[in-house]
Amino acid sequence: MPTASPMIGVHIDLKGVVFKPSYFPQLMRDLAAQKVNAVLVEYEDIFPFRGIGIGRRPEVWSQATLRKFLSEAKKNSIEVIPLQQCLGHLEYLLGWKKYRHLAEKPQYPSTIKVDDPESTGLIFEMLRQVAAAHPDSRYIHLGMDEAHALHDTARRQKRDVLDVFLDHLRNLLAVVEPMGKIPMIWTDMLEDHFRPDAFADLKGRVIFTPWEYSALPRETTSSVRLVGGFRVSKTWLEEPENPLAPAIGGGTKFLEDHTPEVRRSLAPYQRDKRGREFMPLPQIDLWTKLGMKCVGASGLRISAHHQFLPDYNALLTNLVTWSKAIKRTGQLGQIGTSWARGTSWCPPNYSIDLQWWQINKMSESMGATPRTFFPGIPQKETDRIFRTLGRSRDNWRLEGKIAAEMEKLSPKIREHRYEWDSTALMARALELARRADYNLEEVDYFNANTKPTEDEWQRRIDEQNQTLRDIAALRKKIEKHFGQRYAGDAHEEWVRHLFDLRVSRIKAGQKICLKKKMIAKKYYAQKLK
Repeated sequence: MPTASPMIGVHIDLKGVVFKPSYFPQLMRDLAAQKVNAVLVEYEDIFPFRGIGIGRRPEVWSQATLRKFLSEAKKNSIEVIPLQQCLGHLEYLLGWKKYRHLAEKPQYPSTIKVDDPESTGLIFEMLRQVAAAHPDSRYIHLGMDEAHALHDTARRQKRDVLDVFLDHLRNLLAVVEPMGKIPMIWTDMLEDHFRPDAFADLKGRVIFTPWEYSALPRETTSSVRLVGGFRVSKTWLEEPENPLAPAIGGGTKFLEDHTPEVRRSLAPYQRDKRGREFMPLPQIDLWTKLGMKCVGASGLRISAHHQFLPDYNALLTNLVTWSKAIKRTGQLGQIGTSWARGTSWCPPNYSIDLQWWQINKMSESMGATPRTFFPGIPQKETDRIFRTLGRSRDNWRLEGKIAAEMEKLSPKIREHRYEWDSTALMARALELARRADYNLEEVDYFNANTKPTEDEWQRRIDEQNQTLRDIAALRKKIEKHFGQRYAGDAHEEWVRHLFDLRVSRIKAGQKICLKKKMIAKKYYAQKLK
């Protein structure tokens, strides 16, 4: 088991935009300087599997590339923890026609059939290959999250979902334990189907990694929790006795819908007798009480933030709340998850270059003393800039002003100017996307209206043309800048995701404006009596 030094980990998700191997040395040096001592690496189809026919992206790693990655981590005293999904989130595998029959739901091939020997045999082999490729790692992460199609398996077998899940988990342990690996798993499926008496044989064998990315308020309470799949008490409802109440929240159960045994397990974490509020992150307290070893999973880059900028303030609150929970429970550490896509098929999220401010803050909140990441700029100024960008992402509209300030400060940066400029460029991209959206809103708003004059329609056409020119110019800058570090089809997809839809919609809007201009010209040319 781990030493007394807490794990400060960063998730590296390779199912999205992938950095070039030439970046490996700097990446590991920078992580080490931020006091990161572990990386959780999710390879998906980047991993060089042998004898398994996966259609791979052009940038798939060779065995030599993988060895270089591991070597650079070792030089910097960083432990690489491989993550091989073993239940759900296997779209990259099950999407191929060759393997689709192994999916529980072929119409959305994500979760394997755990009662099919061909399916489990394939997963066991992939797991063996990934584990064997990491001889220096004490751990291997089995994934196991969001396998919602397991409900179909349980229904077919006339069994409880949790029992089906745990049977599959025990089969996986039989693969990795003889290899000397300590397995880790995400815990959302266990929490959604929680029974306090179901986990005794996992003590000392499995490290739980509960995840929660909500912007939890510091030192206060939270009204939405994961344990048992519940959403607090029905007393939040205007009609708590409404027979439809359990279905509110997408079918999620309320506290009252659970067994007395589950309610007793959760009672110590309630902050009020009505069950409206719970302490922050009660799941890690619950797992600790049940004797499980845990590493908390916070959010550095979450799926919902998409292609432009993080919500820096929400993420910071989440990181700090997790650090307090780890200290409160005396658990093993924290991994900041960094999702490059929501799933294998979702559009790519923003670049990892934009997450270093959060990494720095996560290390500080865990009690470490990381190096200043942007030397040359006072830390207070850096904090103000990133906090303002976080507010601009969802509420404020100051991203253009902040981008201009960052561009002016850029020459003062002594290290990591590339990451600083990456952030400024994405602030510009957000600013331009909002302008393009306004151009489109004007077309939509006046689409049924014949009153604006031809000059008004021409003004809109001129503004649309300027937006298209600015998009073309910014696209060149972004392709040149990010092309220094990233390559491959996911990188190209991300660039298209930034610009192409808005460009095509603006051009379609221009056709509407031209038509409306002609109508307006005829309308106002009528002779008035």
